[in-house]
Amino acid sequence: MGDVFISHSARGDAFAMAVLEKIEEGLRGKTHTPLVDQSGIEPGDEWRPQLVDWLARCDAAVVLLNEAALHSSWVRREVNILMWRRALGAPLLVVPVLLDGLTTGAVKQAGLEELRPIQFARTAQGTEPDAKILADKVLGRFAKLPKAAVGTDPMSVWLGRLALYLSEAHRQPGVLAEAARALKVESEFLAHVTAQHGGCLFLAHQFLVAPPERMEKALDVLAPSLQDQTIRRLTSALNATWVDEEAARRALPAPGRQPQEMTLLLNAFSNSTAEQYIRRATCNAIHGFETKTIGSLPTGEDRVGERIRTWEDAVWKEFFDADSQEERMFPNDLDTRTHYLVINELCPPDAEFAEAVNLLHRAFSWLIVLVTTGTAPPDDQVRNAFKNAVLLEPLLTAEDEKTAALRSKRLRQLPDRLAGLC
Repeated sequence: MGDVFISHSARGDAFAMAVLEKIEEGLRGKTHTPLVDQSGIEPGDEWRPQLVDWLARCDAAVVLLNEAALHSSWVRREVNILMWRRALGAPLLVVPVLLDGLTTGAVKQAGLEELRPIQFARTAQGTEPDAKILADKVLGRFAKLPKAAVGTDPMSVWLGRLALYLSEAHRQPGVLAEAARALKVESEFLAHVTAQHGGCLFLAHQFLVAPPERMEKALDVLAPSLQDQTIRRLTSALNATWVDEEAARRALPAPGRQPQEMTLLLNAFSNSTAEQYIRRATCNAIHGFETKTIGSLPTGEDRVGERIRTWEDAVWKEFFDADSQEERMFPNDLDTRTHYLVINELCPPDAEFAEAVNLLHRAFSWLIVLVTTGTAPPDDQVRNAFKNAVLLEPLLTAEDEKTAALRSKRLRQLPDRLAGLC
């Protein structure tokens, strides 16, 4: 048995609601627990604490896609969290269902193209839509359901680590409740936060999507109840949560696949900003991900050649401790780690820069290159010069980056501020 989250925008759609109800009924018959919000969520509503908890711990998910769902910001956010978990290695079963005669092309056009590689459930072409037949197709995927929530993927580990840190404050339920209020958790869910079992994990789930200003307020509430070392670990774990979760997920290779000549374009200036995007994407993973940063502005006439030689030397030295040609060999566990190389030349990339990155990928196709582009992203001509470029959106402003840098500094100084040292 397992918990199955159902993402939908079925309110007001009789056929979608019928499919939803049949799936719910069938899941219960298989001793699974359907997790579904029937009340509907209006545009602009905040993240609901219960939904965040469900998304973070569910063992599987069904995504019902009708016309309303394709235009729902909530469905998009739910899909993003689910696919983020999958990209980090969680054994999470996701079953997308096409309604209203929708095609996979329409799914891509709506910005949900990450669902396209997954097998869709749909009504057979040329047949009348039947809610029970379609629901049975979905239910057939749930014969054996893996227990995803207790996995060792980086997101589960990160959330568990947060819950452990928060457990120090569990002796004072009032503090946890006040921190939850700072995160805008509604009073009806405070019992989950102060529960004897699972309360700290429920609160940890809220930090997954909390806006940075609320996260900072919650930390101010929690910090006096925590040991100094715990405060430092907690602030470090939360330092990069200001990065938008959709941008973070796009910084990861497709679930279950090695990256192939993947280039990330981030409209930022600072190396630390780029590194925080990677930390957010990987949920501060200690193992399985490596990040190195270089900056080199060519000075000679052979700008492409100078770049590629500098970057290749950096890859061998920084990732593999290979200072000489004789030491240049890949370790046996190369495929068990994801490698990020941040390149910051302090100026916007041009076509020559893209050519050099493409040459670098010929030597290291598995390397993910993150390029800081300055305030403005590269134009279409430069962007298309990269073989496999991913623009990290939503875009930043210079003010966003400055605010994030100041917030990071405040978080690092929190223990000293509590001690009256600054």
